[in-house]
Amino acid sequence: MEEDNILLMNDEPAASLPVKIYRRGEPYKTVEQWVVEETPVTLFFNGEQMITLLCTGRHLDELAIGFFIAEGWIRDRSALKSVSVNKEQGIVNIFYEGHIVSREKFWLKRAITSGCAKGSVLCEVLDSLLEHPLNDNLRIEASRIWDIMERLNRLSDTYKKTHGVHNCAVAENSGNIVTLNDGYPFYRYDIGRHNALDMLIGRAFLDGISLQDKIIVTTGRLTSEIVIKAAQAGVPMLVSRHAATRLAVELANTLNLTLIGYVRASQMTVYHDGGRIIENTA
Repeated sequence: MEEDNILLMNDEPAASLPVKIYRRGEPYKTVEQWVVEETPVTLFFNGEQMITLLCTGRHLDELAIGFFIAEGWIRDRSALKSVSVNKEQGIVNIFYEGHIVSREKFWLKRAITSGCAKGSVLCEVLDSLLEHPLNDNLRIEASRIWDIMERLNRLSDTYKKTHGVHNCAVAENSGNIVTLNDGYPFYRYDIGRHNALDMLIGRAFLDGISLQDKIIVTTGRLTSEIVIKAAQAGVPMLVSRHAATRLAVELANTLNLTLIGYVRASQMTVYHDGGRIIENTA
C-alpha cells in the first residue's frame, strides 16, 4: 500500500507521570509513562444544563454539537445560533432556535441502561430513523477496508503513548481518510468511543460535510448507541477493530447499515453487508 502524504494533527498527548512497573521475579522500576487526561464537561442547551460527559477535554464544540445531533435535537444548520466553550470551567453552551424533542424523552433515555435498550425510547428512535433511509449507493472493495484500518492505526500518537483512548475517523470508499480544509485528516480521539464519534459528527455539521457517502472507522466496540449515532448522522457504513454487540447487529439489519468488525491483519467480520461491499481477492 502506498504511503499517505497526509499531515498529522497536533495530537496533544496526555500527561507524563511516574509509575512503578512490576515484573514477576524482578524488582520494580520507576519510569515515566504517558497517561491520558480525563475531565468532566457539562453541556448546556439554550442555557439549560443537560448532561456532563467525561472526555479528554479537546474539540469541545464538536463534541457538544455531535452529541445533540445524535440525540436528534439539532437538524438545521441555520438554526444553530452560537456555541460557546469555556474550557477552564468545562462548560459548553449551545443556542439553537430550531424545533427539538421534549426534555422528558431526553431524561428518560439517560436513565435507560444498555440492558434495557429495547424499550419505548429505542422504538421511537427507530421510527424516526426509518423515515430517512441510509444511502444505498456507497460501494467499497473489501480490500480497501483493511487499508482504512491501517491508516487509522497510524494516526494516533496519543494512543501509542497511553493505550488509553479510542480513535475514530471519516474515510472514503477509495480507502483514504478524508482530509479537512485545514490539511489535517478527519480524525478524532477520546477516552470514550462515543465521544470521538460525536466530535466527527459535530465537525462535519459545522463544515457542511455530508457523511451520507462516507465510512466511519473506529477502534471501539460497535454497540447499539454507536449504530444509532451513526444512523442519525446518515452514515451508511461502520468499521471497527473490535466486535459488535447482538443489539447493534439487529439495529444494523433493521436500518440497512453496513456493519463490519474485528478488522485485523487479513480478516474481518461482516455482521451486515447492506449490498455495499464489493468482493475481491486483492
